Amino acid sequence: MSPSPNSTVVAHSDFLGRHARVGSWQELSEGTFRTARKRLAAGDGDAAADLLEVSLQEADELRDIYERWPGEIAEWIVGRGVDIAAVEVKLDRLAALIGNKAMGGIQAEWPEYHEATMHAVRRCRVGDEDAADLIDLAHQIWLGIHDRAVDRVAGHIDIAVTLCGEDVLGDLWDFLMADWYDLHEKRFALSNQPWEVSAHQLMVAIVDGFHAHLVGGERQGDIEVIEESDRIGFRFAPCGSGGRMLDAEVTGGAPRSAAPFDFATTSRRHDWAWNEIGVCSYCVHCCLLNVVMPIDRLGFPTRVIEPPLWSGRSASTACTWWVYRDPSLIPESVYHKVGRTPQKPGGRT
Repeated sequence: MSPSPNSTVVAHSDFLGRHARVGSWQELSEGTFRTARKRLAAGDGDAAADLLEVSLQEADELRDIYERWPGEIAEWIVGRGVDIAAVEVKLDRLAALIGNKAMGGIQAEWPEYHEATMHAVRRCRVGDEDAADLIDLAHQIWLGIHDRAVDRVAGHIDIAVTLCGEDVLGDLWDFLMADWYDLHEKRFALSNQPWEVSAHQLMVAIVDGFHAHLVGGERQGDIEVIEESDRIGFRFAPCGSGGRMLDAEVTGGAPRSAAPFDFATTSRRHDWAWNEIGVCSYCVHCCLLNVVMPIDRLGFPTRVIEPPLWSGRSASTACTWWVYRDPSLIPESVYHKVGRTPQKPGGRT
């Protein structure tokens, strides 16, 4: 279906504290760059420009954490008593694998993406014939920057596992996400706001964040939305970040969990990784932030995740996030999967 010209595509979000996309879940399931190009083709250059400006906001959180996390991970490793020389040896190896441009960090590349996007914005607003090509160019620039930044972060996490052991991975992510834990707990507590409000906000955050990760086989940010009687699902096939560790199709046949990268996946069962073998070290943070920590602090998971697993073979992957219409509908098996019980929230079985 063609978009309706001049319909609203962007509005201020009190939850996010900035402008964000608006529409039905099916409309929001389509990637932002793809939607911008469709709006432009429908003759609504202003809507296309608004969407491109929002794409910068969607990516900005990633710019922040992907710039900070590598340095924080290296400091955390040294803080555990690892000789800095050993860390530097591993960093040299990582640089040889992913390249110096990736090791330079996302902030160094951000001005190029910002300028390309704003150039496309200006051309969309005046209706220049090259505007569609400029949207595509901005998308391709962000895709390269994003993927290099993911490689850098995931490579640092792999170094932590290599030098400190797999068992510390949960502690590392607890350290990196401590502020997120506190904000998550405060906002989504049932004593703070009704679950109906929380569920909506949790879903808004999913589509907003995963547009920036450029999920989907075409890397446009397209999400499959699944509506069921008790829950709504968001499927990324694959995710653009953790999926990059496991999926051959979006990595030119070089998933980062395979040689020559060999980024670590879980070899044993851990509560903080769904008690599954083959969870990539990057994906662990999704389990902790959405399942383990909320159960421990709130008494229920805020989002239930079915992660992709590494089997040692290159294969396409998918990751599905579920938001339940009421926490009481979440099956007990979800708690047991992470070593918890709903009868005693936060208690280990």
